[in-house]
Amino acid sequence: MQPSITTGPVLGALLLTVACGSSGAGGGDTEPIERQQVPFETIQQASVPGKAGEQVREAVRDAAAWQRVWDDLTGGGAMAGQALAVDFERKMVLAAAMPTQGCISRVTIRGVTAGEDGLVVDLLERPPAEGVVCVVSERPFHAVRLARHDGPVRWEVETQPLDPSVD
Repeated sequence: MQPSITTGPVLGALLLTVACGSSGAGGGDTEPIERQQVPFETIQQASVPGKAGEQVREAVRDAAAWQRVWDDLTGGGAMAGQALAVDFERKMVLAAAMPTQGCISRVTIRGVTAGEDGLVVDLLERPPAEGVVCVVSERPFHAVRLARHDGPVRWEVETQPLDPSVD
């Protein structure tokens, strides 16, 4: 159910904001932050059957942390072992994983943008649709490599249930 909004006060506040913004009054610069797309490449995107684990949303900037995250993502599965090499002087890794899911699921880093406030990661989580049942649980993850950015990272997440009979 969506909350109801009274348009009178909202419209008045909007007009006041526009008027103050265009006159320079209003006490602050509210211009939107300019964002630029950041190219990245997938290191690995997979779902590990039978892998238990929690949510991961991590910006990795050194080899020791990358090995720890890789071990958590792959934990004893066929992909376990030494994490793929990354030149952390010039690069960084973004890693995302969903908690263990009861059926087929997927997580995808769809895009990354940079602005003066840091990086923003566009993440799509596709948990199993309601009522979908599988024999084996799994934990989906996606890890990408991109140019190093030392500022903060914010994750913007969209969730769309995945129905294997349709998708």
